[in-house]
Amino acid sequence: MEVSTLKKMIDDLCLHEDVHVGKTSLIIDGNALYYFLYYTSDPKLDQRCGGDYPGFKHKVCNFFKTLQDCEVNPYVILDGGSHTEKHEKNVSRLKYKLKKAKTIAETEPDGTLPEGYNVLPPLVKDVFIEILREKGIEFKVCLGEADPEVVSEANQKQCAVLSIDKDFYIFDVHKGFLNLHNFEWKKEEDGKIPAKIYTRSKFCQHFKLDPALMSVFASIAGNDYSRLEDNGAFAKESSSPGEYSIKRLDGMLGFLSKVNLDGLDDSQKRERALSEALNHVGKKENQTFKLAIKKYVKPEKTSSKLPPWVCEKVERGELTSFTTSVVDQKTILLTPLVEDFSQRSSYKAAYRIRQYFYGLLTGGEMCTEYDRDGEEIKDYRVPSILPSSDEQKQLKLQRLHKAPEGLRRRVFEQALQVQTSDLENIPDQLKLPVCVTVFWFKKLQHHSKPETVNCLHALLLWFVCEPDGPG
Repeated sequence: MEVSTLKKMIDDLCLHEDVHVGKTSLIIDGNALYYFLYYTSDPKLDQRCGGDYPGFKHKVCNFFKTLQDCEVNPYVILDGGSHTEKHEKNVSRLKYKLKKAKTIAETEPDGTLPEGYNVLPPLVKDVFIEILREKGIEFKVCLGEADPEVVSEANQKQCAVLSIDKDFYIFDVHKGFLNLHNFEWKKEEDGKIPAKIYTRSKFCQHFKLDPALMSVFASIAGNDYSRLEDNGAFAKESSSPGEYSIKRLDGMLGFLSKVNLDGLDDSQKRERALSEALNHVGKKENQTFKLAIKKYVKPEKTSSKLPPWVCEKVERGELTSFTTSVVDQKTILLTPLVEDFSQRSSYKAAYRIRQYFYGLLTGGEMCTEYDRDGEEIKDYRVPSILPSSDEQKQLKLQRLHKAPEGLRRRVFEQALQVQTSDLENIPDQLKLPVCVTVFWFKKLQHHSKPETVNCLHALLLWFVCEPDGPG
């Protein structure tokens, strides 16, 4: 939820309870956790030079070791793809991430960055999943957004949710919401972790608000789907001594608490409250607000056109969740990297490989990529490449996992333009890097582009520096 001041309001009003967490189950919002651990690390983990994955692993392992010491049983749930309704919002966020990446790239290592200017290194999620698997921590990657499954699991297991996502202030989580900012795992003592727990019932009791209207409050206050532009009307009606943004929320809650709901069921309550809030500021009803309300009232798990075998591998973290976006939406958003912005996007170096990726997933359909062009985000129509083979039926996505090894090797050779038969005398751990090196060498012969040269230099440097590599 994009109400950046909601946590401040809750903290200022002490609408939470001090608790000590131990000997319990806990549902963890995985994306929130790895963002939080990477960005709040002290000393700060690298964001300028590709990421500090050993440092990140150390932080993650310490966190779960603390949970283990306190007999907390975690179940981690991670986001997969994103709803199509949030496409414009996601593109807007991509543009903001690009701005942050450029600022970080141009700031000296010991320089000062604006508050909140963080860019997550590209492999953090993959490393996080590998750590979970290595440590035997139960986890699941969703096909879509994780919120519905987080709420469902928490209520089924009758335990709290740990996250930083403000949507959990709105959802009906029976056992409450633990905000990571107030979860002091580094101060564990006697097998207990000091924390503050929030419950929706206490919030509603304070504001004399019918719990059925929490979703209406979220939809008009502002979230990923909707926001009511009220031109300061609600803030003017607030008696709160806080800043404007808090006055606005307080005024909305005060208004909703006074709506006459006598004799109405929950659905009718929401309809009346939304209608009166919109009329109050001279706005007309539209489906955007109703859609936003539905996301909180009936959070639905994401369905996908993916074959069952692909869904299972995505959920186990064995396949990138990008597959859901490509198959269902024919779209992929390439997260901006901290790099030299005078050069082309580094993603161009693997353009041809992604074309094969799209070909196998979509059966040859055109896809759309969002990538940077200079200092702007642009959308590119990308023709997918179907591997040439006499065994095309074996390359259909529904049957791809049953394709014989020989066919898989031939597709691999086509994509990287190499012959694996030439790799027989090369150690197994170096076969893929050698194939990639050959691929980039061939690209250099035809088009000597800076991003390809830079990738090749980085790879050759790895050969020299990698402890288990040559030299």
